[in-house]
Order: sequence, then C-alpha cells, then structure tokens
Amino acid sequence: MVLTNVIMLALGIVLVVFCDDARMAELIAIALGVLFMAPSLFSLIMLFFVNVSPDDSRYNPRYNLLPVIGGLSFGVVIVLKAALFVPLLKYLFAVLLIVGGLYYVFYLTFARGRVIVPSWYYVLPCAVTVSGLVALVLPISSQTIVFVTTGISLMALAMMSVLLAFAERAAAKMRAEEAAKAAASTTDVPAIQVSDDQQ
Repeated sequence: MVLTNVIMLALGIVLVVFCDDARMAELIAIALGVLFMAPSLFSLIMLFFVNVSPDDSRYNPRYNLLPVIGGLSFGVVIVLKAALFVPLLKYLFAVLLIVGGLYYVFYLTFARGRVIVPSWYYVLPCAVTVSGLVALVLPISSQTIVFVTTGISLMALAMMSVLLAFAERAAAKMRAEEAAKAAASTTDVPAIQVSDDQQ
C-alpha cells in the first residue's frame, strides 16, 4: 500500500510538472509498453528455465505460451509505435481515476465499522471519480488539461491514503487504550473478606 501511494504521488507530480512537454505522452505510452513486456518476459523465464512438474498446467507451455507471446508482442508494439497510443491515454487515465475514486468511496463505507469517518472524507474520492467521468465523456483533446487533472487527482488519492492511515492508527490506539482500561477494571476488583460468622 505504501509503494502504491508513493507511485501515485510521484506520477501525479510528474504529470503536473511536465504537463506541457510534448514528449511526455509518448514516454508514458512507452512505460505502459514496458509494463506489458515485463510480466511476459518473467513468464517466459518461468516456462522454459524453471523445472516444474509436467502435470502442472499453470506453467505448461501449451497453455501459457500464447498469452505470454501476445502480451510481449503488444508491449513491443506500444514501445515501437508509442505515438499511435498517445490519444488513448486520456481514456486510460479517465478509467484509472474512476476506479481509484470508487475504490476509496467503498473503502470508506466499509471502514465505518472500525474507524470514525467524517463526511468530508468522501469529498476527495468523489471529486476524483467525477473528474474521471468528465474526462471520459467530454471531448477533451488538450494534453495539458488531461495531465494536470490526472496529476492532481492522483496526488489527492495519495493524500487520502495518508489521512486514512492516520485515522486507522488513531482508532487502533483508542481501541488498545479501551481494552487496557477494561482489563485493568477487571483485575482491580476488591477482595471480599469473609468473617468468622459467615464461615
């Protein structure tokens, strides 16, 4: 979770700072191509260089070679023809914001059982979801607008994660203190002295 937040924050800062760079969109497309190629290369190594049981269908080349080659080929095409995929980045970023915003909305809803969640916590994820829907629906062709909106939204989601982490830590501390008080109250019960008449 920490690594994800760091990546979101770093990507958001990069998108905002270099929003006017004409080369940035192609670099992002190339990075996506590399992300497609990396797991495919790893799977190829697993298929041909790791000794596994022939009965294990998970690493059987007959079942896995086709999707691995497909993913690797798609990654190579993206890297070599990155300019063709630049117009699709808007839709990719829009879906990313919608999924990220809805994730935090549902997370906050289910976290109410263990954490006190103020209503204003929902503002950021809802705003991110709306911005993703707007970017998906409206014909926005400006790279600057898309990158700045996506960058700010990613930084907002990273900040949301930090707020949730502090809230959950405070809630866990309160539960620990309440449990300690309950344990102390049960052990501090005064002993009852039995008189000779009662015996």
